[in-house]
Amino acid sequence: MKKVLLLVGLIFINVTSMFAFAESETEPNVMASAPLSALPIGQDKIDFSDYRGKVVLLDFWASWCGPCRQSFPWMNEIQAKYDDKDLVVIAVNLDQEKQAAADFLADVPAKFQIVYDPDGGSAEQMKVMGMPMSYLIDRQGILRHRLIGFNSSKKKEHEDHILALLNETDK
Repeated sequence: MKKVLLLVGLIFINVTSMFAFAESETEPNVMASAPLSALPIGQDKIDFSDYRGKVVLLDFWASWCGPCRQSFPWMNEIQAKYDDKDLVVIAVNLDQEKQAAADFLADVPAKFQIVYDPDGGSAEQMKVMGMPMSYLIDRQGILRHRLIGFNSSKKKEHEDHILALLNETDK
């Protein structure tokens, strides 16, 4: 029942995001105060300690998400543009059927890491509220920013947040 409610909520937010919904948050109550440890991805996990020293854009997406089709080319672009500055883009697919994700990726290829979480445990842990939803994690593994939705008018704002983290020196 919990997964059905999550899916219904994600569909509602996705429809909202198709109407140029995009929000950024940096409020302290949204951010973690300690480094993230690991995120369950099905039987596997993302161990954030593997990415210490890098800025991570962690994106949640699904094949049915219209704004995700717009965000993938942008994520390809920023991955290539900032790869030498240690940006890592990881996209977590939440489709229950892996073929749906494969069909999406055939149309909109990804030049960044894709992981699959058909059970949605990672989205639940990260409190994903819409599609796509991305999180920016700094070089120390601390969640610093979240990006809800995607539209072309928000590209510069999103990139500015990424650049700010890439330009930070160790605390």
